[in-house]
Amino acid sequence: MAQQQQNSVHPLWGYFLLIIGVSLFAFNASVAKLVMQAALGAPELTAIRITGAFLVLLPIAFFRARPHLKLTRKEIPKFIGFGVLGLTMTQFLYFAALERIEVGVALVIEYLSPIIVALYLRFWRKQFISSRVWLSIVLALFGLSLITDIWSGFDVDILGFAFAFGAAIAVSIYFLGGEVLVKQRGSMALTTLAMGVGAGFWLIFSPFWLWSWEVFTETIDISQVGVQLPIYTLLIWIVVMGAVAPFWIVFTALKYIDAKKAAILGLLEPVIASFVAFILLGEILSTIQLIGGAIVLTGVILAETARQ
Repeated sequence: MAQQQQNSVHPLWGYFLLIIGVSLFAFNASVAKLVMQAALGAPELTAIRITGAFLVLLPIAFFRARPHLKLTRKEIPKFIGFGVLGLTMTQFLYFAALERIEVGVALVIEYLSPIIVALYLRFWRKQFISSRVWLSIVLALFGLSLITDIWSGFDVDILGFAFAFGAAIAVSIYFLGGEVLVKQRGSMALTTLAMGVGAGFWLIFSPFWLWSWEVFTETIDISQVGVQLPIYTLLIWIVVMGAVAPFWIVFTALKYIDAKKAAILGLLEPVIASFVAFILLGEILSTIQLIGGAIVLTGVILAETARQ
């Protein structure tokens, strides 16, 4: 009887943790957009988020997963590719999209990644994929046509759309690469190493000594809720509660529920993020865009459940 109770509690605990992690990721989108509207660009914000997360994770990983932090010379190019093309570009392109389009729209487009993964597995790795993938593609394309209002001349910033779609490709690389590497290193070591690669990347391409540091002490007026906060407090949130905490919580949740169920439940992120963006940013999606987003997410669910 005790064993049965334990088995029933663990999945519920996993679902609870996952919803918390997804909610933190969703809330982070609006916080990031507030910072970018006030002071920083996508490169600087990405550098702060990744470097800050790396500095927090490194001592934890050093004590909990030290053997897995060591790389052989042959492994270095693989981890650099994963860290730059997967993790770093996912965050940079996502933030770049947020600068130009609504939070909900950016996330729905980014969530096309399961469809991209399914197509890659079918045509590149020659794995069997359910015929539902084709239906998911049709639904996704139709949903995107409603979101962008393509029938009236494409009502979404083209560059913002391109950044969001690029983020979807980067997320696909992150999933495909992470699926292999996490079995070799574990989630803690893999995330830390990828963050370290990202921190090194931005140290080269957006060195912190060239930034205007006075902006960090400026105040952001969140007029929608009547609150004023220093920028540095929002940056601390973005690093700790928008990166380290949700990554750890989601990885912990995966100990209790399988990845497919987690991926489907993760589709709550665009929904929650759109609601938070409405409160903090005053962003309002049209009825057609909401319908289009729901259709796209339905297609994503089909793609998530297509792989056997």
